[in-house]
Amino acid sequence: MASDNPPARRRRGRPTVLDPEAVGTAALRLWAEHGYGATGWDDISAATGISARTLMRHFPSKAALAWVGVPAATRRLTDTFRALPLDVPLSDALRAAVVASVSDDALVLSAGGYWMRVVAEEPELAEASARAYAPWTEALAGEIARRRPGAPTAIYHAVATAYREAAQAALYDWARGPDGSPAHAVDALLRLLDIRITTPEEAP
Repeated sequence: MASDNPPARRRRGRPTVLDPEAVGTAALRLWAEHGYGATGWDDISAATGISARTLMRHFPSKAALAWVGVPAATRRLTDTFRALPLDVPLSDALRAAVVASVSDDALVLSAGGYWMRVVAEEPELAEASARAYAPWTEALAGEIARRRPGAPTAIYHAVATAYREAAQAALYDWARGPDGSPAHAVDALLRLLDIRITTPEEAP
């Protein structure tokens, strides 16, 4: 008797389970030990157990491995803003959200201080930073605009970029000899910033 249920279609191969942050951490350790230029996809494949072809299919470039934590950081940034009332002073809101975005970054915590040292010493990685952080910077600029409407769009992007650079500067200092948490280092530096945005109507 024929079954009423159609036969299940056979899947080809097995799906690759890939943890981007684990791959990024492995790559950073290799770069710290052997140098960025001397480490190829085959070396990262051997360290992670994932084929070089699969790695290259998931990551647009070797430099992108240093920034695999950006999507999660961007989510933490936006989640923190959603929880903060609009009447919180702008500098306080920006500091809280930026600090939260790095507070539990698994890549930073697991890789330790050598993460930022490798990035700072390798031009290709440093140059990729602004591109990789574009979604994070855009989200921050959008939130600044929502909390302080009426100013030119360029102001929002300028302030967001300044906060991104300030946070990375704090992480670079922390990486020279990790003392405390990366989030504490970022918080301490951002407390020195006091952003005031004047709209055209308020300008003298």
